[in-house]
Amino acid sequence: MALLKKGDTVGFVAPSSGLEGRDIMPAVRYFENELNLKVKLAPNLSSSYRYMAGSDTERAASLIQMYTDREIKALFAIRGASGSARLLRHLDYQLLAAHPKPLFGLSDSSAIQNALYAKANICSYTGFLPVYDIKGGKIQSQMLETSLKDTLFADHHIITGGKALIKGSTAGQIIGGCLSSFLYLAGTEYMPDFNQKILLIEDTDEKTYKIDQMFNQLRQQKNFSRLSGIIIGKFTDCIIIDDFDGNVEDCINDFTAGLDIPVITDFDYGHMSNRHILPLGILVKITSTSEKCTLSW
Repeated sequence: MALLKKGDTVGFVAPSSGLEGRDIMPAVRYFENELNLKVKLAPNLSSSYRYMAGSDTERAASLIQMYTDREIKALFAIRGASGSARLLRHLDYQLLAAHPKPLFGLSDSSAIQNALYAKANICSYTGFLPVYDIKGGKIQSQMLETSLKDTLFADHHIITGGKALIKGSTAGQIIGGCLSSFLYLAGTEYMPDFNQKILLIEDTDEKTYKIDQMFNQLRQQKNFSRLSGIIIGKFTDCIIIDDFDGNVEDCINDFTAGLDIPVITDFDYGHMSNRHILPLGILVKITSTSEKCTLSW
């Protein structure tokens, strides 16, 4: 069953950073004219408190308002940047669970998306931000635009891409997203259980020795050994400080050494234009072979 139908209403929200002077209207017009969807705007999009779209309580109240609006069928975080982890303790998860709707986002959105799944069993979609991705009234990447339309309006989804690092097939709900944002949840009640899940990770502008330490932190999480599979997206613009730090591939090889679960690497997901949108908290199947790697739901 398709997530949305033409004529549905969606909401633009700002759980992290806000517009900061950017024009929201190109994104609104794209949704209205190209996707045939109506758009409601959260009240805090232009609010400002330090680097965020208002104070923690203001952003939380705005998000709750959009979740409890029965006309809205899906929510889209307008930007990533930073701050979504700060509002987690201000949300009423029982109330949100009574009004479930998917939240689209990327990057910093990973923190709140995974918390919503852990605390309220609300699914999300990672890989798209309206203000970040819509430039000049259109989405620059054909891959991303096709992925967005398929995610919203198709009944079934099959994505082919990436490379098989460890072969096999499995099923489970995807958790994760942007690695550094996901790890903000480590040791808290907002971190999803790893048991029988498929871990998705990517990041950008990180030093490789720090990536290595974040991978180690992942392996120390409860039930890491009970993961069903791993999808590794793109680690873009990452910095090697000293030669002996190694590159991203070195970090990935050490991270996955000894695992006996399917692992797909170099998947088109992350902080770059050509990417797929992937579901969080929804049962998917992945297959990793030398011929091709697929993900379906």
